[in-house]
Amino acid sequence: MSTEIGPTQIADNVWAFLWMPGSWGQANTGLLVDPGSASMVIDTVWDTVRARQITEETAILVRNAPVTEVVNTHSDGDHWWGNDSVPAGARITTSTASLHAMKEETPPSGVQAFASLGSLVGWVPGPLGAMGSYMNLIRGDAAFPKKRPRLPDHSFDVTEEIQVGAQEVRLRYLGPAHTVGDLIAHVPGAGVVFTGDLLFVGSTPILWHGPLGNWIDAIDHLLSLDAATYVPGHGPLCSGVEIRALREYWMWVEAAGREHFDAGVESAHAARNMMHSAEFEQFASWDSPERLVLSLSTLYRLWKGEPAAPPTLARRARAFADAGALVKE
Repeated sequence: MSTEIGPTQIADNVWAFLWMPGSWGQANTGLLVDPGSASMVIDTVWDTVRARQITEETAILVRNAPVTEVVNTHSDGDHWWGNDSVPAGARITTSTASLHAMKEETPPSGVQAFASLGSLVGWVPGPLGAMGSYMNLIRGDAAFPKKRPRLPDHSFDVTEEIQVGAQEVRLRYLGPAHTVGDLIAHVPGAGVVFTGDLLFVGSTPILWHGPLGNWIDAIDHLLSLDAATYVPGHGPLCSGVEIRALREYWMWVEAAGREHFDAGVESAHAARNMMHSAEFEQFASWDSPERLVLSLSTLYRLWKGEPAAPPTLARRARAFADAGALVKE
């Protein structure tokens, strides 16, 4: 069941807007306020209804500290398609790689059309029906923007420091991993890190771009920050325990997946075998466990020697068909 939570105060003048259980499109966002000065929003959601709700809740907290800065942690639509809900005068920042990907990604209208088609063919037996039903599942009941939202107007390559009143926010690009442009927002004075989709907690992660080694390195960097609170892109607030569990998942996926690849087992069958293994039991309760097949589709490409790259629409469709088949089993 979808539960929209917020605002949740996680440190002095820092809030998170959580969306449980952190499934498809249920992205977390954040707010940093320097009273009497300025505020920063971290990520915006793709559902216009939820975006308006967060804007209304935010307005109460920023009455004497207008939102002047916004950060988008990466290019997935569920983390920036709500950009039209932030003040027009606020500066929006993301990584250079993420900004490029946002310009190339399928717009909301295209995803809406794809999902609507999926709802019509979901009953069809075979891969087409599996793909359609899964794409419709991804959209859920979200109301997408009718046009491409406002793009960020500022970007950086590796690191950037932004002052929000007296608070310092340190941005660091740690991708490519989940996507090509993954960044984190560290608020050292508050002991908080907004991680975007470099962290999924209680929700199965997806490797869309890779390489996986970069993601594991990013996890190690997050642990090295030793923050009091981490706000994942999806799922509940966490500490080092949950971050280490994600690291264990990826280490297992890499080892078991490579074993299947070397044995010539097709990626969908490899995912099915891995999900029935004893090693998978510790991860089986995470939301959307079938996403394993999406990550394996990326890893198989990389193990074949193909370059890391954003997924094409055709790649996504094939992966969604495999995931949809697993859900129906």
